[in-house]
Amino acid sequence: MSFLANLLEHYHMTTEDLRVRSTPGSFADLRLPDETKDFQAVVRRLSLAVERKEKVVLYGDYDVDGLTSTAILKIALSALGLDVGFFIPSRYVEGYGLHESRVKQFHEKGYSLIVLVDNGIRCHESIALARSLGMEVLVVDHHLCDSTLPPCSFVFHHRLSGFLDYDCSAASLCYFVARSLLGKDDEYLAFLAGLAVFSDCMPLVGNNLVFAKLALLFQNRIHFPNVSFLLPEKASYEDLSFQLIPTLNAVGRMMQDSMSSNKACWFLIRYQDKVYAHALSQWMTEINQKRKSIVKSLLPVEGRTLETEGGTVVLVDAPSGLAGLYANRLLREKGHPVAVLSHAENQEGTLVGSIRATEGFHLMDFLSSQKDRLLAFGGHDLACGVTIKEKDYFQFATNFLSYLEKARLEKKEEHKKDNLPLTLEDLNEENYHTLEMFEPFGSSFPAPAFELTCSTEDIKEGKNYFFVTDEKKLSKAIFFQPFSAVHHAGAELSIFTGSFHCNDFHGRKSYVLMADQYREE
Repeated sequence: MSFLANLLEHYHMTTEDLRVRSTPGSFADLRLPDETKDFQAVVRRLSLAVERKEKVVLYGDYDVDGLTSTAILKIALSALGLDVGFFIPSRYVEGYGLHESRVKQFHEKGYSLIVLVDNGIRCHESIALARSLGMEVLVVDHHLCDSTLPPCSFVFHHRLSGFLDYDCSAASLCYFVARSLLGKDDEYLAFLAGLAVFSDCMPLVGNNLVFAKLALLFQNRIHFPNVSFLLPEKASYEDLSFQLIPTLNAVGRMMQDSMSSNKACWFLIRYQDKVYAHALSQWMTEINQKRKSIVKSLLPVEGRTLETEGGTVVLVDAPSGLAGLYANRLLREKGHPVAVLSHAENQEGTLVGSIRATEGFHLMDFLSSQKDRLLAFGGHDLACGVTIKEKDYFQFATNFLSYLEKARLEKKEEHKKDNLPLTLEDLNEENYHTLEMFEPFGSSFPAPAFELTCSTEDIKEGKNYFFVTDEKKLSKAIFFQPFSAVHHAGAELSIFTGSFHCNDFHGRKSYVLMADQYREE
C-alpha cells in the first residue's frame, strides 16, 4: 500500500475528503452567527457604545486566547473611533476572571461598560458588583458555564446561543463580533483567531479548521510585522504552535506583576509598529528562554507522585503558571493523561493544577463529578485547570487515576492509536509533501505516529542519541537517549516510533523520523 493510501486509511478519508481538507482556507467557508439573537444583542450594544462614545473597558485573560480576544476587539473598536481601554489580569495577582478590586477601579475611572472576553460566563459575584455600581457588563466567552447565567443582559456563548455544537475559541467569537462591527472581514484579526485554535486545543472541525488555515495562509502571504519577529519567513503550523504561541504564553506564566501580560497584548494590538514590536519580541523571547530552562529542570516533589498504566499525578515545587507546561511535557513523554499541581501563590494550603489528556478522555465529566470537592475548575476535555485544598491532594489523585483507569479500559480498543509502518526509503520529499496535505494536525485530528523497524546492527551512536540512516544520510530515524540506556543484549530488531519531519540545514534537506518511543525485539 502506498504512503498516501496508508494515510487515507488511517484517517478514514477518501481522496475527495483530502481534496477538501487541503484546500486553502477562505472567509466564505466560515459559518456566521449573524442570525443568532445573543450575537445580535452583543453587536447592537457595542455599536451603541461606539455611537455614544462611551467609556468602555475590555477585560481579558492571560493566555493566548485571552490576549487575542482582547486584541481583536480593541483593534476593531479603535478603528471605529472608540478609545476603548483594556486590562489583562495576572494569574498570580488577580487570577482568572473578573476580580472585584478591578471592578471597583473601573467604577472609579468612570467606565460605563465592561466587556469580558475569554472569561465571565461564571463570574456571577463580580458581575453583580459591577451592576450594583451602575455599570453594564457584556460577556463573550466559550468556557463551561454553570446552570445559571451570569447576571447581565449581553452574553454571546457558542453553545448557549445555539451558534455551534462543537467547542471553539473565545477569539473566534470575538472575530465575528469585530467583523459585524467593521462590516468586513480582516486578515490580521482572522490570523489572531486562528492562533487561538491551536493555543486552546480546539477540535479541528468547522470554523476552527477554517481559522487555522487562514492563520498560516495570511502570515505567509502578508508577513504581519509584529509576529514576523518570532517566526521564520515561511512559517509552518508547527512554528505557530511550538514557537509563537509558547512565546506569547510565557509572559503570563513567568511574570507575576499585573502589567506584563498587558504588554504582550499591546504587542498584538500595535502589530504594524515595527520598532515597538521588535523591542517587545526580544523581551518576550528572553522570558520564554527562562521558561524553557525552568521547565526542563522541574522535578516532582519527593513522595508526591502517583502513577498507573493509565495516568500520572505529580506535585511540583514551581510557580503555578508553569504547571501546564510541565503537564504538556509529561503528556508527550508518557503518552497518557497527566495532572500537575503546585502550591498556589498567596493562598496557603491551596494547590493549583493543570490537567492534560489524550484523545478519548472526558476530563470535564470527571471534574464535574468532583465539583463538591474542588475549589475551582474549568477548561475542556483535553486541557483544563483545577484548584483544590492541599489536604485533598491524595484523594483527588486517587479519584483521578481511578477514573482514568476505568476510561482506559472502556476505550482501549475504540481509541487505540495505530502506528503507520514506513521504511527509510519512505522518508523522502514526495511523502513529506503528501503528509503536509493532511495538515493542520491537532485536537480531534492528531498527527500520525509512524513506526520504522530496522536491524539493530545498523544502529549508529552519537552523543546522548542514536540513529539509523541511509547511505546518503538524507533519510534518518533518531532517538534522543544514550543507546546503552535502552539496548538489550541479543535484540535483533530496533523499532522507532514518532513523527515525520523535514530538516533544512543550509539548504540541504533531510527527512527524519523523530522518535519519542523506542523498543527492541
